Amino acid sequence: MAKRAAILGLETALGAYLARLLDARGYALAGTGDTHLLETLGIADQVRVTAIPADAADGADEVYDLRYGDTVPVAAGRLCVAVDPADTRRRAALAAERAAGRFVATVLIWPHESRLGPGSTAVSRIVAATAAGVEPAAADLASATDCGWTAEYVDALWRLLQRPAGEVAVATGTLLSGSDAAAAAAAYFKRSAPPPVAAPPATAGDPARAAEALGWRAVTHGRDLVAVLCEGVAQVRA
Repeated sequence: MAKRAAILGLETALGAYLARLLDARGYALAGTGDTHLLETLGIADQVRVTAIPADAADGADEVYDLRYGDTVPVAAGRLCVAVDPADTRRRAALAAERAAGRFVATVLIWPHESRLGPGSTAVSRIVAATAAGVEPAAADLASATDCGWTAEYVDALWRLLQRPAGEVAVATGTLLSGSDAAAAAAAYFKRSAPPPVAAPPATAGDPARAAEALGWRAVTHGRDLVAVLCEGVAQVRA
């Protein structure tokens, strides 16, 4: 029989891309959240959607809780919970559940983008502004972000539930400055790049644990990420 997985948070790009990945790997899927992004990816018919998390998780071999916040983890065999890296209280609570013997993986999700939009990072806003022929916001140009490609990040989530790994950061480990993003976007759209702006000190995620425990590493980041985002905007505008 096919493995069963539940995704709590199908309305997010992370949830939608994860559903596509698991569907391609033969899982029977259930989940909670709006199906708009599933429809965009052409897999809405492959997911049983319910408004009740416990109903979606009932009988699932794997549960991916992408809701963030202080939601109570549902009862499940193998559970992966997405957490903001800064949420130390949530991380401690999940660590306590592991110490009590429960299979709970904590995934610290660093910023990521995809073509599903709308983007929420400075990188995405810079690409959108450049494509529209306007100068990016000063705050975005002065930023530095560890930002990856959502469609790659979901494979790390899946790997987390295939072996005990505890807490793992899913990040690129590199910072992309707003000025570098703007220069790359300007080159793609054949526009003039704004003058470089110094970015304040920032911290990148540490991908070492993901590489060691999961054999996973981000591939699309920096100017490569800007290029794929520009391609997506260009397709929409065509």
